[in-house]
Amino acid sequence: MFLTSREQKLIHTFLKRGTLTIPEMMEITGTSRRTLYRDLNNLQKSLPEEISLQTSEEGYFIKGDIKQLSQAHELVEYTMTERLYGEILLLIENKASILSLTDYFGISQPTVTNDLRQLEQTLLENEISLIRERGLKIEGLEENIRSVFVAAIYNSASLQELISNQLSDNKLLSILDLDKFKQAYDAFESLILPEDMTDKVRVLMELFLVTTLIRIDEGHFITSESLSSPSKGALNFVNKLLTALSVTKFVVSEITYLASVYEILYFGFGRELLFMEKFDTDFSYKIRQIIDRVSTKLEIEFGKDDRLYGLLYAHLKESEMLPILFPKKENDFIKKIKKDNPEIYKAVNESLKLIFDKNFSEMEITFVTLHFVSTLERSDLVLPLRSALVSNRGRISCEFVMSNLRKNFPFLKKIDLIQNSVKVVKSQYDVIFTTEKEFDYLYINPMLDQKNLDDIRHQLRHIQQKSRTLTIDSKEQRNFLNLNDLFTTGNEILSTFEIKTLSNQPNLSDTVKQIAKTVNEDDGELAELIEARFRETHLAIPETNIALFHAVHSSISSPLFKIYELSQEIEGMAMDHQMIKINRVLLLLAPPEVPEYVSYLLGKLSSSIIENKLYTRIYDSGNYEIVSELLREIIIEAVKQYGD
Repeated sequence: MFLTSREQKLIHTFLKRGTLTIPEMMEITGTSRRTLYRDLNNLQKSLPEEISLQTSEEGYFIKGDIKQLSQAHELVEYTMTERLYGEILLLIENKASILSLTDYFGISQPTVTNDLRQLEQTLLENEISLIRERGLKIEGLEENIRSVFVAAIYNSASLQELISNQLSDNKLLSILDLDKFKQAYDAFESLILPEDMTDKVRVLMELFLVTTLIRIDEGHFITSESLSSPSKGALNFVNKLLTALSVTKFVVSEITYLASVYEILYFGFGRELLFMEKFDTDFSYKIRQIIDRVSTKLEIEFGKDDRLYGLLYAHLKESEMLPILFPKKENDFIKKIKKDNPEIYKAVNESLKLIFDKNFSEMEITFVTLHFVSTLERSDLVLPLRSALVSNRGRISCEFVMSNLRKNFPFLKKIDLIQNSVKVVKSQYDVIFTTEKEFDYLYINPMLDQKNLDDIRHQLRHIQQKSRTLTIDSKEQRNFLNLNDLFTTGNEILSTFEIKTLSNQPNLSDTVKQIAKTVNEDDGELAELIEARFRETHLAIPETNIALFHAVHSSISSPLFKIYELSQEIEGMAMDHQMIKINRVLLLLAPPEVPEYVSYLLGKLSSSIIENKLYTRIYDSGNYEIVSELLREIIIEAVKQYGD
């Protein structure tokens, strides 16, 4: 027999006192008269047939064998959100049916039906189907199911419970095999974790391991071929973790999956994307599209903020992996952001739908909006405001006020100080502050208290988000666009780079022809050009066994860089006009007409081969991983330095 906590209190008191009045029961349960009557009605339904609730002149009493009631158990009560998370866990564990859900949560069938409608919508948003034939089950990509699984677990316990693995009293997670949580916890405890790994990141990494262990035990494996290629750092971490676990069922796809997840959660977070060993190029491009589209719609250059791109990438990548399952509709947070930033919210909402081709929850749209709003507030490059302070106070006092303004609002790059007696040319400024209440400007309290600070922030947001015409210097605009293209070109060179073994003839001309054929089978002209350029420039590197073959030719559609290991040495003249033995050839090719930024990048690559001794040694003997890392560093530096 199961009872609610209020019903349990009433039973215990009936057993002690025998008879209870309505006022006494209202005091015991802490409810209104109306609620109490409803509880009494429910209690009557819960009692065994041979026991009943009766009334007399003294009050209510229980008639029958009341000893049975001493064994009654308190029914665990769930909020609606808790219930929904629990139902998801039961669905994933294949333990759900309409009957089992009514019994487990102590709810009616109509309530279960309503819950299933909401669950079905949430699952569909995550590309998972709820199947109602012969019971209840779910179908979808295993990666999507695990993401929803982790999200449900994460929201069913506190961070403290999860980080300390104190889950035995958790009313929802008892649905799952808690031994798997212990295994994952012990494995993480056995490792020396990076000091900068936050509790949240560690917990999420543990939960993805937990769900992987559970799903593998139940016969569900990752089989998708769309998994990204994770970095060595992430793979090494997973291998150490699995060694600590002593597991034997992990196939390569499962290791790759966990490493890809950890790449997003930790190994790729907080760094410039180009610094990452691996990253999702398609996703990266979508982030740039969002920034560009919102910038165009609002006529604000958000792309000038060097932090926005990385923050959006990390946030949206994590939300793709850890979805918000049951966001509250129109809560105070969402209402405030929408009210204070209507234009940004609208632009973000439209851009997300268009670029990602899917619907986002209001909460997710709000978080992305907040990233753009924060950019306006922290950056003095995106939308600096021309401002002035009108005051009759002394210079030192005014400097203090202006210093406070600049500290709280970095986009106020320059603040002119104007005395009260001087006529202000309003058209020269976006905002005018004053310490004098009689002026019709934005008032600032010299002490800048919190209320005044909030009022000013609110006003400045509206000023910033008014329609503005882009007044971008042509050189700045060119460099801004070129950086995007430079990023793309660098990534293309990296993605096509390879080190190939070539079974060559032991002479220069034949070797050049063989190399040229690997690029263009039918173009003898390219081979002639490469050989002529080499004989002209003598770009074999002294004190090494490498030579640089480079050319510009119409058969080349985009820049490329490759390395060839020769099966037989050839001879060539080096830069010091001495003949050397060559067993490795570096090939650098480009189309005839390329933009200035491409020439800049190719120049950086070629100079790294010739001018830097450390780099030269790496090109001379480095394997694919080492040379790839070097190329990545060179491209990063090119992007950082371009246009300076």
